[in-house]
Amino acid sequence: MDQSLPIDPCAEVADQLVDYAEHNLPEKEAARIAAHVAQCAACQQEVAEIRALTAEFEAVVPGVPSTKLRTNFLAMLAEEEATLQSAAPAPKAEGKQRWLTFDAPVAWMRIAASIALVAAGVLLGLLLGPAKNGAQLAASEAPADKSEQLAQALKIVPTPAVSASDRIRLVSQSPGKVEPGSPAVQVLINTLNFDPNPNVRLAACEALFRLRADPRVGEAFVQSLPIQTDPNVQITLIEILVELNERRAVPQLERLAKRRDALPVVRKQAEAGIGILI
Repeated sequence: MDQSLPIDPCAEVADQLVDYAEHNLPEKEAARIAAHVAQCAACQQEVAEIRALTAEFEAVVPGVPSTKLRTNFLAMLAEEEATLQSAAPAPKAEGKQRWLTFDAPVAWMRIAASIALVAAGVLLGLLLGPAKNGAQLAASEAPADKSEQLAQALKIVPTPAVSASDRIRLVSQSPGKVEPGSPAVQVLINTLNFDPNPNVRLAACEALFRLRADPRVGEAFVQSLPIQTDPNVQITLIEILVELNERRAVPQLERLAKRRDALPVVRKQAEAGIGILI
């Protein structure tokens, strides 16, 4: 990495804009971000868009799985993981997992579609949400097979916006193993593609990498690459695609290597990935 690159002031506050917009920062830190936002039109626009999305979702009545359903789901996951570990053959030696840390400046953080907050709400409802609308979920609390419980627990329902730090924690707590066709995988894919915070998207990358045995994951990584604009996420996806030997990614890497809006280090990483995969 070129250490001589100047530090963009927007890059220094980008990861905290969501928490700032949602009034989740300490007073001193919020004052520092406010001083920058006051003189930066781009960041003012981002904060306005974040708050508009937050207001839109706060206007929707939340539906969250009950405590009993959530507890049953987590217990089921633990049981399933133990069963898989005892029944699965010894795994083949895998190549060393490579995660490239990249701290080049990021000039902007783009706000994606409002589905991002829906995906975050799913994870919040699964792991943290208090029991609500119990009468509506009475039927779902009856005994059911594991697939049905999982689908119910991960049913996509709108919830109020969650801070970026909470979304990172929730994504990081996602299971390392799920049943075939689990909705959890699609939730993580939505988070990777649409969450407005790049650090949340990075956490979704890592969570999906743990679930790489699911056939949807490799294709999701390939399709996500062209819609990412943050250099950290772009480079992490390239590293993952190379690690997975995902040759379907070559056309996307070729396009990324020619994108004028991509940083030089990203284009070089894409070129290196092409050289490995072809």
